[in-house]
Amino acid sequence: METLQDRSSGSDSGPSSPRSTPDGRLGRIAGHTRGLVDDLREWIDLRLDLAILELEERVDELRNEVALGITLAFFGFFAALFVFVTVALGLGWVLGHPFWGFLIVSVALVLFVSLLARTRPALAPPSNLFARFRGRADDKESADSESAPSTAEEPS
Repeated sequence: METLQDRSSGSDSGPSSPRSTPDGRLGRIAGHTRGLVDDLREWIDLRLDLAILELEERVDELRNEVALGITLAFFGFFAALFVFVTVALGLGWVLGHPFWGFLIVSVALVLFVSLLARTRPALAPPSNLFARFRGRADDKESADSESAPSTAEEPS
């Protein structure tokens, strides 16, 4: 057992000693700093996971759209082919020979293709990806410039 004399002659390592107080404060600050760094690392990891999941969602949506587009193009091609064959056979039946029907449909398709080749219309609207991304960046810059105090002095 410890005697009263041992307690009084021992080092001052109690909670009220002035020497342990700064170390205790530094230890608490270091512990809090470690906790903040750990929380920051966890937050960054979660943000990276979120970015990866959002990218995966976009890729999955794009893959689905491409697969749907290919499927629609495949069946649309055959549907149009059968419609043109049916129209050609119908016109040939009306005119007395299938040759005339196929000739009329072929000439109509060639005229349509040549008209498209000469006029070159914009069939798809422009994507404006660059403008969208630059617009977002410009919005942030303008918001920052509006919130910042102006440093230019007005002439008196």
